[in-house]
Amino acid sequence: MLALGAALPAVWWEPLHLDERVMLELSPHNPVTIVREVFVDRGGAPLQFLVEHVTLSWPGGLAGLRLPSLVFFLLALAFMGPVGRGLMGSREGWTATLLLALAPLAVGLATFARMYALLLWLVLAAAWLSLRAGRSGMRRDWCAAGALAGALVYAHPIAPLYALPAFACGIAVSELSVRAAIAHARAGVVTGVAVALPYLYALAVLRARYDVGEVQPLSTTAGRTVPEEALHALTPEGVVGLILFTALATAGAVRLLRSRPRVGMLLALWVVVPIAFFTAVPADTRFFGRYVLPALPAFLLLVATGCMSVGRRPQVAVALVALLLALEGLEDANRLRTLSRLELTGLPSPARGEVLFSSTGSPRSDRPPELLDDLVALESPGVSRVEELPAIDPRFDPDVVAKGVRSVRSFLAGGGSAMGVWLFRGTERRADAAAARLARDPELNARRVGRELLVVSSRQVVSRRRLVELAERARVAWGTTTPRDRWPRTIAGIDRAALG
Repeated sequence: MLALGAALPAVWWEPLHLDERVMLELSPHNPVTIVREVFVDRGGAPLQFLVEHVTLSWPGGLAGLRLPSLVFFLLALAFMGPVGRGLMGSREGWTATLLLALAPLAVGLATFARMYALLLWLVLAAAWLSLRAGRSGMRRDWCAAGALAGALVYAHPIAPLYALPAFACGIAVSELSVRAAIAHARAGVVTGVAVALPYLYALAVLRARYDVGEVQPLSTTAGRTVPEEALHALTPEGVVGLILFTALATAGAVRLLRSRPRVGMLLALWVVVPIAFFTAVPADTRFFGRYVLPALPAFLLLVATGCMSVGRRPQVAVALVALLLALEGLEDANRLRTLSRLELTGLPSPARGEVLFSSTGSPRSDRPPELLDDLVALESPGVSRVEELPAIDPRFDPDVVAKGVRSVRSFLAGGGSAMGVWLFRGTERRADAAAARLARDPELNARRVGRELLVVSSRQVVSRRRLVELAERARVAWGTTTPRDRWPRTIAGIDRAALG
């Protein structure tokens, strides 16, 4: 219930992310095409795309795009309890489960239509199978754990960083010596390697795609080091959350390394190894905090252990856990409050006879306003569209202008008449200024939605050529002169070129 309250509204409130647009682009293809384009051509993991292939058909819309991740997050919570109890005990296991339910990193990715929530669940499921194998010692149990650990690579390419500690859970809790436990787990290791063997091909593709080993180590978007960015991702936002969670995790690690060295070493490596890898690996890409989501369960188990260690009296431990949950819940509430102010649910659903043109506005990092029309089209299937900016991310498409011109010319060749709809997103001041300019236009109507959104529509049915002329006029009213107006200026130029 905590997780649903913190995450569910964002399914409909949050703007589209560039990576979600990739999911929308590839998932409707047939499964064979998905595997070829995602795994063979890109070296990526196809499993989430195959799931979305089904859910975008039913229930479709934003629910079909984002609810699978929410379901995977809830499944991860269901496995977090048994894994935490198996590694640490009931108090630490349930405490870590509560903390995971409100952890801002997990909650934010619970409605993100990519493979991170899926990977989190499968890592915990593999750990649970490994714990069962460690208790039973049976070969079939180790093979099941190894098979799932090996299959993680088809959920996300970074899975090997987390498959090893998940599989090692059974060894950590085994009553046998480490050498004997590893000998029992040998069948699982062989099974996992066999299942993951095709991943070697994907590794070669990824190495060429990201110039691995040929450039500088990964950077971050915020300018922090990778360890700093990872800790900020694992803890609630703010100095208090960072210091408190990190201190408790450190205290928990110290206690475990003294009292239960196998489990303590496992949890510490579960957190440290991925961060060290992303710090050292040279590749032509950036590090994002979401890459350490599968390390969050281990980190929170260390935090829970720290709470029990520092708070030797039950009342102190309960107060500490309550404080941690309050810090997490505060960030979750602030996120939902920010998203609710966007009022994306107030965007129009174009009716028959209305044409949706490309959206634009002021830059918004990885959730650009140029994806607003994709969001509207997702909730209004079959809407008539003119994609003047026909690219997932125009920054990396050298033919984006030529493609846009072809799209507009194809629209012009269709003949007939219609009404137009244009969407803009930017600062409140920018939207106010554009609305004031458009209020003097006899052919265009501007309507504010929330603080940042502006919906522009033609006042009456006009010819297609006239709609494209009005499209250019709407862009100019928004503004095309500053460096930040790159895409409004590009779209206006595309319209002018298409009109000749």
